Amino acid sequence: MTEQVREHLRLLSIFHYVVGGIGYAVSLIPCIHLAIGIFFLVAPPETFLGPEVKAPDGEVMRPGSPEVFPAKLMGTIFTSVASVIILGGFIVSTMIVIAGKRLAAHRSHTFCLVVAGIECLFMPFGTILGVFTILALLKTEARQLFGLPPVGGA
Repeated sequence: MTEQVREHLRLLSIFHYVVGGIGYAVSLIPCIHLAIGIFFLVAPPETFLGPEVKAPDGEVMRPGSPEVFPAKLMGTIFTSVASVIILGGFIVSTMIVIAGKRLAAHRSHTFCLVVAGIECLFMPFGTILGVFTILALLKTEARQLFGLPPVGGA
């Protein structure tokens, strides 16, 4: 039975690497928004100016003037949100890869359980992997492989 649990942990470790890699790839999707935000921040204001329009009072207005389109504000929002999403995705993906390494080495039982719980939030692959990891780590044989006493002290 211990060999079967050892094999399950080895397979779960490999799947953690795969899901971590998928997480890194998905985390890069907001790079499009990051590029747009950087464009808004560095582009000269003339880029956003449209054709001149005369207002009823005779004043010349441009629909894309800085007063109408706040490029710096939009650039800041796009850049900030995209950066937070990318950074958060990289952090979670790194935790998943580290959990895979720890599963293979039979170390950090609690860390692996916590990461498996976090993985359950990311449907569908994370949920499947998280549930199977939790089920495998709660077995008595797995606890023994990690050097922990059986549940209940028995």
